[in-house]
Amino acid sequence: MKQVLLILSMLSLLTAQGEFVGEQLEHGSVNYADRTIRATGIGFVPQNMINAGQARRAALRIAKQDALRNLIEIVNGVTLTSETTMSGAMLDDVIRTKVEGVIRGAYQVGEPKYLSDTSVEVTYEVPMSGISEIVIPVAEPTPPAGTPAAGPVTGTETAPPVTAPSGPYTGIVLDSRGLGVRPAMAPRILDQDGDVVFGPGDYSREYAVMNGVTGYTKSLENAQKDPRVGTNPLVVKAVSASGQTKADVVVSNADAQKILQLNARQNVLQDCRVMIVLD
Repeated sequence: MKQVLLILSMLSLLTAQGEFVGEQLEHGSVNYADRTIRATGIGFVPQNMINAGQARRAALRIAKQDALRNLIEIVNGVTLTSETTMSGAMLDDVIRTKVEGVIRGAYQVGEPKYLSDTSVEVTYEVPMSGISEIVIPVAEPTPPAGTPAAGPVTGTETAPPVTAPSGPYTGIVLDSRGLGVRPAMAPRILDQDGDVVFGPGDYSREYAVMNGVTGYTKSLENAQKDPRVGTNPLVVKAVSASGQTKADVVVSNADAQKILQLNARQNVLQDCRVMIVLD
């Protein structure tokens, strides 16, 4: 199982290369496409250094410390759910201590940049999976396949059988362009009544930690080709964003039933086989 997860993770990262989905910040970035968090740090040469080599090493140490401080600040601002950022989660002393431990293990990206004012700039990165391991909730047991979905379809809407001419659907692509949906570490899919179609307890925590609860892209074409959702994903047009951070995706009640019906057959939600297309 772990080997399969690793292979899928590597394929998804290859697909995501060259695409950025997230935030570019003054001292770093949060990229939900390749699930990395980066920060830069600056180190100035301390006075009274004995030689150039010692001065350079000291500047590098200072630059690393600055980068790690910036990483903590950036992680604090990462969106966790539709209602919470990491800063809220880190009010818990245990979570904060664990997150700071992950950040201390950040690795350097690229070579140091030696600037004209004798300062040094370095970039350090942590994988989002390290943070997810701490904050993604433990999944509760899911009902067996074929269990009727909660929440009836309202009005006269009916969900047609989930079958494609070329074979069964292998994942879900949510087209949320134009709705202001924002990426998060643990987004949900809701129906128009506010009922949860996909959320904590509906997915494998192991997969969610390694690969993210959902994948993100800015291209519908890329989403449909992403290994995460297989070769024949069901494409659903979202109807709105939900929550304070606009991280949850709302679909029509009819499409919610399609998704639940598909999951009962193919277990796509348990395996987090969901891609969200953003603006």
